[in-house]
Amino acid sequence: MTELPDLKQLVDEAKDALILALWEELQKLQKKRPKKTSKNSSLPPAKGFKAEVKSAAKEGKQTRVGSLGREGDGRAVSENPDQVLESTVKSCSDCGAEIARSEQQMMERYDKIEIPPIAPIVTRVERYGCHCPQCGAAQIAAVPVGMEPGSPFGNRIAALVTTMRYSHGISYGRMQQMLCEVFGLEMSEGAIANLLLRVKGQLQTEVNGMLAALRSARLVGIDETSARVNGKN
Repeated sequence: MTELPDLKQLVDEAKDALILALWEELQKLQKKRPKKTSKNSSLPPAKGFKAEVKSAAKEGKQTRVGSLGREGDGRAVSENPDQVLESTVKSCSDCGAEIARSEQQMMERYDKIEIPPIAPIVTRVERYGCHCPQCGAAQIAAVPVGMEPGSPFGNRIAALVTTMRYSHGISYGRMQQMLCEVFGLEMSEGAIANLLLRVKGQLQTEVNGMLAALRSARLVGIDETSARVNGKN
């Protein structure tokens, strides 16, 4: 049908047939209608780009790869474990008879995962010096880079504290507790503040360069919300 016929000229049977044909066409179009997203509707971007997550239950249960004697889904056993604990039967629990290793077969296999104990590494620096016996000038031994006098806390601690503070927004008090309980590192809130000031001084040159680039740019756009240009975020 390329154009709508004159409805006044149609009899009731023809009108009914036309309505039925239009209804069937509407159903076909609705099935072809794309799913609503932020690109074709007023949905926010956060709801428009979520991938469909298939339930593991719908896909059917699968045994853990490499497991033995265990049911249900889970992570696969490691291909390169750090150590293997082999548990064998020494004797029969009923009659007490000894049982050789060659008589046994593996009944169960699984991994137990743990992180190693974490403790700070303390390096004592002892600098020696003297007066030169030839000219009398005072001498003191040089130390490696990063071992100079000053703050006792190294760059890795500085990086960790900076990340926890500015990437995760952890307060000084909670950070102090975490450093003590997780890493065994005693550190006061004042020491944390001083450490962050030290990091700020180390990064100041890079920050000044970024600010200079922004201030000299022809166009700078700053906004906390997303924007759409040509249909794209």
